[in-house]
Amino acid sequence: MIDKYYRARAEATLALIHVEEGIWAKEALDKLSTNVDKGLATEIIYGTLQNLLFIDHILSFYLKHPLQKLTPPIRNILRSAVYQLNFLDRVPAKKVIFDSVRLAGRYGHKGVQSLVSGVLNNIVREKKWTLPDDDLKRLSLQYSHPEWIVSRWLEELGLVATEQLLAWNNQRQPLCLRVNTLVNSAQDYMQKLTLAGVDYKQDPEIKEALYLSKPGEVTELPGYNSGAFQPQSKASMLVALILDPKPGEKVADFCAAPGTKTGHIAELMANQGQITAIDISEERLTKAKENLARLQVTNVKFLAQDATKVDLELQDKILVDAPCSGLGTLSHRPDARYQKTETSLQGLPEIQLAILKNAARHLKPGGEIVYSTCTTEKRENAEVVENFLREHEDFFEVEKIPFRGLIKQSKGYMSWPQNTKTDGFYYCRLKKKPNK
Repeated sequence: MIDKYYRARAEATLALIHVEEGIWAKEALDKLSTNVDKGLATEIIYGTLQNLLFIDHILSFYLKHPLQKLTPPIRNILRSAVYQLNFLDRVPAKKVIFDSVRLAGRYGHKGVQSLVSGVLNNIVREKKWTLPDDDLKRLSLQYSHPEWIVSRWLEELGLVATEQLLAWNNQRQPLCLRVNTLVNSAQDYMQKLTLAGVDYKQDPEIKEALYLSKPGEVTELPGYNSGAFQPQSKASMLVALILDPKPGEKVADFCAAPGTKTGHIAELMANQGQITAIDISEERLTKAKENLARLQVTNVKFLAQDATKVDLELQDKILVDAPCSGLGTLSHRPDARYQKTETSLQGLPEIQLAILKNAARHLKPGGEIVYSTCTTEKRENAEVVENFLREHEDFFEVEKIPFRGLIKQSKGYMSWPQNTKTDGFYYCRLKKKPNK
């Protein structure tokens, strides 16, 4: 009989191989078998990815040849084992090593099993590894962020703030839910969680935001099918709250997929008025449409068009949730650290500015745009807004944003882990001057 711990390790290894091949971790998780301990498998997968460079650094002290010369299965068996040995205590070390050797037998001969056994036993027996003294290299390895990311943050934030951000990214964040008030109140849904025996904490600032430390399967939480809630981080919720849409208004959501913020806007509008959700990907809009139907949202029109070129009637408010590097959400998406490159960031500010300019054409006098990204990069945030305002004298920044803990930039505001306990998002309210 295959025990649950071994099955979780086997499934986690397959998922890590898929991630190495270029699949996002969330997609790899969706491929897990239904009869596996998903909590343990998820912990191993995300924990290994959050600490990948550190784990590979440790292994380099115990392997005679580079890790990359091993096959993907053996490489990821070793990685997940080192994560368990160094960061988890749920399974005893002997069991971790036994399961790793057993699992290696699926993918190689006895010599491979001996290698896995020898390496892991040596790691338990003797600490050989050290970290470099150089700050850039040390931080990169200790917190498993590529050097190019650490270098950018050191230059912009300094050593102390950079290490704070890196440490935050390596903490496992509780699941955050937004209670959907189109279906039930926050108080009503909290009662449902209590009756179901699910522990939660309510955010002190946003009463609809609930944190679940041990959520289990999201789809099995009370009220999922009826749209009682939407998984969404607090930083993401702030976007629609800063936009402050009112019932009866015309609102456009540029770059709307996957529709999480669109649904929040509809909720704040009580399904009254009209929202136009625009995204270049028809496939992603289709998924957004399905999720918004679950949330019982009824006032959204969908347009699969390029946000830099789309034509609309004049809107009261517009959200430009611009495509960005996503460097503010690495705590939730550890695999993104290794799939993004400096090259992939090039050209983003030009696209963001083009979308913002096109959105501005469709705003009524006296209306507002909220420009938002989920990155720490000033080139994609304040500098985009500065360039926009330089060319649009009929717009100005609205300084007042009614949420504590946000840090003021030269233009706009940032959420910051140490202040808000959220991901790093950027927010800027831009108002079009009324006609004289």
